[in-house]
Formats: sequence, C-alpha cells, structure tokens
Amino acid sequence: MGVRMSSHGKLWIISRPLDLKNGPGSVYKGTPKNDKPDCTFILEDDLFTQIMDGSTDPQKAFMSGKLKITGNVLASQKLQAIWENPEEEEEKMSFAPAPENNELPMKSDFVFEAFAERLHEEPELAKKIKVVYHWNVLQSGKKGSEWTVDLKSGSGSIYRGPPKSGRADVTLTMEDEDVILMMLGKLNPQRAFMTGRLKIKGNIMLTQKLNQLWQEILKSDRAVELPILSAILGDKPFDPTLRSETCFVELGKRVSRQPDLITKLNTAFEWNVTKDGKKKTQWILDLKSAKPMLCRGPAKEGVKPTISITINDDVFADWIHFKINPNQVLSDKGTKIEGDVSIVSKLLDNLKVASKL
Repeated sequence: MGVRMSSHGKLWIISRPLDLKNGPGSVYKGTPKNDKPDCTFILEDDLFTQIMDGSTDPQKAFMSGKLKITGNVLASQKLQAIWENPEEEEEKMSFAPAPENNELPMKSDFVFEAFAERLHEEPELAKKIKVVYHWNVLQSGKKGSEWTVDLKSGSGSIYRGPPKSGRADVTLTMEDEDVILMMLGKLNPQRAFMTGRLKIKGNIMLTQKLNQLWQEILKSDRAVELPILSAILGDKPFDPTLRSETCFVELGKRVSRQPDLITKLNTAFEWNVTKDGKKKTQWILDLKSAKPMLCRGPAKEGVKPTISITINDDVFADWIHFKINPNQVLSDKGTKIEGDVSIVSKLLDNLKVASKL
C-alpha cells in the first residue's frame, strides 16, 4: 500500500509505501520497491494524523472526498483493522435487549419481511449483489432486532438473527425509524453515515448497492404491498400501548393483495379505535380511489369516508389474528357502525384471509 500526503493540497511532501506482502513487512520513504501498490491513499498531512489518533473516521473522510483511495478499496478496510480494536468498538455500543415488559413493535421488521417476499418471488435479485449484510436495528439506542440479508448463498435468503454461516461482508447499525426513512428513500444513506445515524463495519460501497437494489424494487410495481406499507411505516411511530397499531400493517397487506375490492365495495372507510372506552387512533381505508390506500386519519383532501367503524383495540387485533370471526366483531358491544352494515360485513369477510407476508 502506498500513502501519499500533501500540505494544503498543493505539493506532495511524503510518499511512504507500507509493504505487508513481502517478508515480515516494512514501511519506508520513496516509491514501492516491489511491484505496484495494491492500494494508494492520498490525503493531507493533518488528516492522516487525525485518522491515526482516532479523532477522524476514515470512512467519513473517504465519503467526503478528503481521503482519496485508488486501487483495491477493500484492502483499505483491512488496513483500518490494524489500528482499530474491533472488540473495544463493540463494547462502546449498547446492544442490551429492550426490557421484555416494554417491548416496542419494530417497523423495520415489516420492511425486511417485504424484502424477503420479493426475494422469494424473484430469486434472480440475489445474483445482482453477492454480499451478506447483517443489520442491527436499534430502538432508543438499544438493540431491538437483528436481520441477515444473505444475497450470496444459493438464491439468497433474509432471516432474523446473525449470519448462519461465516461473517457478514457488511454490518449496519441504525435506529428503527431511520431504517424506515432510508428504505423509503427519505433519508440518504451517505448523509445518514456522515451524521452518525448509520454505523457501518465493512465495505461501505456495498451499502450503496443494497440501497440501489431496494430503491429499484420500491419504484417498481412488482411489490404491490409497498405503497400502503410506505404510507403506514413512514408516518409517526407506533403506539406500544395499542395492539391494533401493527395489525393495521397486516390489514394494509391484505388490502394490497386484493385490488378488486375497489370494484366490489367502492367505499372509503373510517376506522376509530378505542381503548377503555376512549378513542385512541383513527385510520382511513380508501377503496374508492384508483388504487387502494390505508393511512392514519384524518382523511386526506379528496377522500370522503361514507362508512365509520368504531372498534375496540383488542377486538380489532383478535380479528386480525383469527381469534374471532367477523360476526363476533360486529356483535361486540364496543363496535359501532355508521353507514351500510352490509358493506362492512363484506369488507370483513374479504379480509379474513392472511396476506402472503
């Protein structure tokens, strides 16, 4: 490896080869004595000092253009490991699990599940990027979930937990809400990295490839559930005191799989969820516009619900989880319907089948 340092960007003052290939290794002034360097670093003298004393992150310096690398970029990652202790770095980050009695729903789980569904239906996606990604998803700084996106083995697989075999090529650590923003194209991964909202171990350039692949899926019509998921997950955080919060995600997936509901029902529904006799949240299910949509209320401009459904939080969750049937939902004392009850009955009957995800 060759290290070239300049002063004020004008004059090369030092060129030092670092030879870790021949014999016991060596560092010296001048040009490489054996062959061409595999990797060359070009940077200011002050920046070199800051990187070596740990006050500047070399990946951030690279992304900002202050550090230029030619040749094998992956080799630069190996060099960084020489002066960094990965065990110490791991200890600096809190990976303690969230308290069991206050476990919050993870929005990113739904995105990884959607990604897994795409990969199952389109195994050729794995051929585009032969990489294993390991995600640590945080919730308020504590580890909430862990996912592996393996695009290297066979037709690829996405599953909970760390890689089942070998080490990941890239490990990413990020807050749950930020994962959603990045996956929905609302947060630039480079900006997230530069501001510390995304931590990466491994080849940062491979992160860009994963994001490009996901954006390609997001913008296509192949994943029919994504428009509805985007509207729900991109909104405010889930309320952990309500079981129905994540259940509306499942409802959205069921709706997305049945576009013919617009023809069958041609109605906009207002859902008012109650708990302990008080209204907690409102959701709008639009089956009257060109494409089905589900989002938090109040209704957007141009959407006028003609049927209002007031339902208890636990009752809605139990229906989604198949613990009770549509008739039990309608007969519950906490359920109130304003509008055509027969249309609500048809809606519940059509949505009693689980989504594929």
